[in-house]
Amino acid sequence: MIFVLAFILILVFFVFFETRKTGKLPPGPTPLPVIGNIHQLVYRAWKGKGIVAALDFYRKKYGNAFTVWLGPIPTVNITNFVTAYEIFVKNGKKCVDRQLAPIFEHHTGGLGLLSANGENWAEMRRFTLLAFRKLGVGGAQMEKRIMDELDGRCSELNQEISQTGRAIVPVQFFDLTVGSVINTLLVGKRFDENTKDDFLKIKKLFDDSTETFNLFDLNVPVWLLKWFFPWRYNLTWNARQNILNHVGKEAVERLERLDSGELDSREQEEPKDFVDVFLKKMKEEREKDGGGDKNYSMSSLKFVLHDLWLAGQGTTATTLYIGFMRLAVHQEIMQRIREELWKVTQNSRPLTLQDRPNTPYLNATIAEIQRLASILNVNFWRINSETIHLDGYEVAPGAMMTAQLGALHVNEEMFENPEKFDPERFLRDEKLIQQLIPFGIGKRSCVGEQIARSELYLLDLS
Repeated sequence: MIFVLAFILILVFFVFFETRKTGKLPPGPTPLPVIGNIHQLVYRAWKGKGIVAALDFYRKKYGNAFTVWLGPIPTVNITNFVTAYEIFVKNGKKCVDRQLAPIFEHHTGGLGLLSANGENWAEMRRFTLLAFRKLGVGGAQMEKRIMDELDGRCSELNQEISQTGRAIVPVQFFDLTVGSVINTLLVGKRFDENTKDDFLKIKKLFDDSTETFNLFDLNVPVWLLKWFFPWRYNLTWNARQNILNHVGKEAVERLERLDSGELDSREQEEPKDFVDVFLKKMKEEREKDGGGDKNYSMSSLKFVLHDLWLAGQGTTATTLYIGFMRLAVHQEIMQRIREELWKVTQNSRPLTLQDRPNTPYLNATIAEIQRLASILNVNFWRINSETIHLDGYEVAPGAMMTAQLGALHVNEEMFENPEKFDPERFLRDEKLIQQLIPFGIGKRSCVGEQIARSELYLLDLS
């Protein structure tokens, strides 16, 4: 009897404590002690056949800002553009750091882009954006990389047509095309018929790695994994190390050749790819203070290459494939795009990035494909470092906040008839395209956004 009373008292305390803490937060489903709303979120995702449906259910019930408790931690979810812009752009300094799984922080040691915070992340983001500018991302150099890759892929299709009378465009076509563009930018090598097995190996390593992690691994302390579940710890550790070693193989070989004098360091003055830019910076840091900056080490380079691969390959390839399937169904939209492109190019030259202002319907179609593709269904949560006020509510430091892109992109207050594939919605309201944020918003938006936008424009329908 005493134990039952003690349990009831603890339960009442937890409920009272949670209610006190949620008093100033945006509304949301009532949480249970310890587990929060996880059980309700799982049920809604099952009933709605997806996490986007679950988040959209809570948006419709509680408004464009609602709170869901993931265990003992409140997560404030924003599902409209105006509020997201206010929090993550105007007040972006308050919400910079990401909520990271302990195992990810342990694996990366604070290096890289995706699973890093603080000054390490800020320095590497600045460097990566600068390196991309040097390599012509968003301009003529990037355009040439993409078009060279497209020419290579199409020549293979033409060869298949000449041999068999037809060509089948599998999902792998899009994966390989995007992967080859990224690989060319990062290490200066494209994947052709002789080397595409290397791409397939990289992709398999990434796919296998995502399957090694489960919710348990992502939420428990690392020491618990090491001591009580060493096989789980070793599985995740080995999977990550295999990827890092593979994506960093070219960089390691190039550094060895530089250190041995086999490769002329003067070649680094005109960098051909990201590894060249990074190794040059690494050398400068070594000469400057002897020991070098840990952000500019081979370990750091491997993590950055890993993150750029992970963030850029699958998302863009999937968007291209979804766009291909949508346009195969909507032939009338495809025909209108062709007419627009024929008019712009006079049917005598390839499309270029400079044509963007003159192709409003193509731009609108790509935007609609991205809206419906909604690749990042659940956006990364960020930890607010200061109190944030929104719509009469108050979010104390330490909560998690995010713009939930999946739910935002089906918000009928912004996108009329959101389930309909309708590119013209962006022509009827030109401001609407600014409220589409498939690459995230604020300081933690996708660092490779310019690369992806260039690929979507030049590859989607060329």
